[in-house]
Amino acid sequence: MRRGRQIAELIGWSAVAGMGAVMLSQAAGVDGTRALSSAQALTPFGIPIVVGVAAGAVWRRSHTLAVASASVGIAALLLAAPIVFPAGQDPVRADAAGLRAASINLLYSNPSVDLLADDLLRRDPDVIVFSEYTVPHQQTLLAHALADRYPYRIDHALRGAGGMAMWSKFPLTESSQPETSRRVIEADLDGPDGPILVLGVHPPTPIHDHDAWSADLDALGDRAGDAAVPTLMIGDFNASYWNPVFRSLLDHDLVDAHIAHGRGWSPSWPTDELVPPFVRLDHALTGNGLVSTDVDDFEVPGSDHAGFVVTVKPAEN
Repeated sequence: MRRGRQIAELIGWSAVAGMGAVMLSQAAGVDGTRALSSAQALTPFGIPIVVGVAAGAVWRRSHTLAVASASVGIAALLLAAPIVFPAGQDPVRADAAGLRAASINLLYSNPSVDLLADDLLRRDPDVIVFSEYTVPHQQTLLAHALADRYPYRIDHALRGAGGMAMWSKFPLTESSQPETSRRVIEADLDGPDGPILVLGVHPPTPIHDHDAWSADLDALGDRAGDAAVPTLMIGDFNASYWNPVFRSLLDHDLVDAHIAHGRGWSPSWPTDELVPPFVRLDHALTGNGLVSTDVDDFEVPGSDHAGFVVTVKPAEN
């Protein structure tokens, strides 16, 4: 009996130590290794574990373990507070028509892009941002009736996961490429409510190139800070709220649409595995007087990411 209690306490301490190390990195704003960035993305799953350890420790009267696990759990809950209690957004302009923008990670090997195009015809967004956009994807989409609905297109088809495209019903003018390791589409869009700066993004994953991932997110934050017009940054960021570098991006007066609409816990990846999706990597960030009024997730045929459509409108002056 005593040995069983010792083993249980050892397991509890191990869980608290691991979660505690992650929370210390969160507090310090450090995500400097591949393993650490991956562990940080799993922060929400650590909360019930340390709460369970705390409850068990109280029951077993292991006071030191109870205090340690409760402290780590409280720190995690404080970090989650902006998701649980999202800040309000500015009121929107009463006469605003709104713009609906879709974010689609195609998956470079996707064989079902024609089915996706059928679905997009039904959803009818005003703007579509594609990532992992390859030449075969481009050929399929341009041959589909979907292309007739979007006369303004910026296409950068590439091999593998690096291609990007932005399709729009409204005039688009591509501007200079930000200093990032991967293609970012930066475009001035003449929308129904006035000009919008739209950035379609897809940084590398922290697993494949951690330094480039972090540098790209920093560069995107700098670009948002320099923008002088309503701004929409949308795509697969390969980062979650639980990565400090992503929260630093939000610190540039950007608002995550899913968090703003009570969807901050919703995952978007992976959607093609036996395990259910467990982390949100796909985001729409608004700033400089642009407000999201709705966000809707949907399945992307043949992809490993969920897509979404966000509605944005200008705020009142």
